[in-house]
Amino acid sequence: MKIRHFILTLAIGFTLANCAEDVEKLAKPYLDRAQQSYANNQYALAKLQIDSIKQLYPKAFDTRSQAQALLIEVELAEANTSKCYTDSLLAIAQEKATTLAATLYFDKDVRYQDIGTYYASRHRTEKNVDKSYLRPQTDERGVFTITAFYRGRAIGAHTLRFTAPDGSYVDLPATAEPYIMSDATGRTERTDFAATPEVAHFVGAHTTITATLIGERKAQIPFAKTDAQALAQVADLASALKASTELQAAQQELTRRITFYEQRRK
Repeated sequence: MKIRHFILTLAIGFTLANCAEDVEKLAKPYLDRAQQSYANNQYALAKLQIDSIKQLYPKAFDTRSQAQALLIEVELAEANTSKCYTDSLLAIAQEKATTLAATLYFDKDVRYQDIGTYYASRHRTEKNVDKSYLRPQTDERGVFTITAFYRGRAIGAHTLRFTAPDGSYVDLPATAEPYIMSDATGRTERTDFAATPEVAHFVGAHTTITATLIGERKAQIPFAKTDAQALAQVADLASALKASTELQAAQQELTRRITFYEQRRK
């Protein structure tokens, strides 16, 4: 009985060993294709082959171990490639932003502000005392807004509407409640509105534009051709700054990923 039991155990062992060898042989072609794809810089295809090994041959432990090591190399190579591309795009966006920023006024009080604002010099506060006007602006992160300074009776504006001669229009929502400023000569209502590059495109597509504040009542606010030009300048800078901000975030994330995979590689 003992001899039979030994023979049975030995047979089972051989069977399991043969099965394990068969599974490894079946999984090996996927690993070979993954390695070839990696060598050809086809990282997505390489990861697909590695994933197939995990799903189809979960018991091919040796092949899976090699595939996991290869996956680290694939992820690292892919991150390095993406970072090089991101670095190039960031340099272009920053150069464009620097060129565009040079045409605008930069407003930042370092004592109270962490983030400065760009707008046309003609829209500086000291040049528009006691006037109603619109000031397109963008902060250093590329957040694009239009601030309305309305001198006169309360409006409680919640919408800024740009209307073209053909009756088409675009509405911008207020980002917060109006801020009221009063002095000896009158009252100014300041309201910030969220803007997008599409607004500048709409305005630029028409020779004349009417700007209207909408709230408890409606009131037109001056908007000249020079204001439309300033809007276009600020919109371009906002797009460049926003792209730079997003690319910097992507760059930081890729750097984190590269460090992570380099540590796992050791």
